[in-house]
Amino acid sequence: MLRSVRLAALLSALASAVPAVAAEPVLGLWKAENGETVSVRPCAAGFCGRIESGPYKGSAIGTVAAPGPDYKGKINDPRSGKVYTGSMLVTGDRLDLKGCLMEVFCKTVQTWKRARP
Repeated sequence: MLRSVRLAALLSALASAVPAVAAEPVLGLWKAENGETVSVRPCAAGFCGRIESGPYKGSAIGTVAAPGPDYKGKINDPRSGKVYTGSMLVTGDRLDLKGCLMEVFCKTVQTWKRARP
C-alpha cells in the first residue's frame, strides 16, 4: 500500500514538472538580420512566425512543427511571395533560418538573435 502511494506521488510530481520541461525554445521574439522583429507563436500547424516591425509588418514568415530544436516546415519570403521548404534551428539565443530549393539544396539564409524586451 505504501509503495503504491509513493508511486502515485512520484507520477503526480513528474506530471506537474512536464510543462516546464516542454517549453519550446523557438517561441518568442527574434531580431532578424535587417533589424525587423519576428514573433514565433503556437498555431494550429505547430509554430507560426510573423513579422512585427518594418515594411513587411504583419506578413507571415513561416510555419514549422515540433519537435525542436530543428523545426521543419514552410518558410515564406515576404519580398518575393515565394514559399520554400525549410527549417528553423535554435541554438541558445540564435535561430538559423534555412531554405531549401527542390527540397534538396538547403542553406542558412538568415541568422536571428533572440530579442530582449
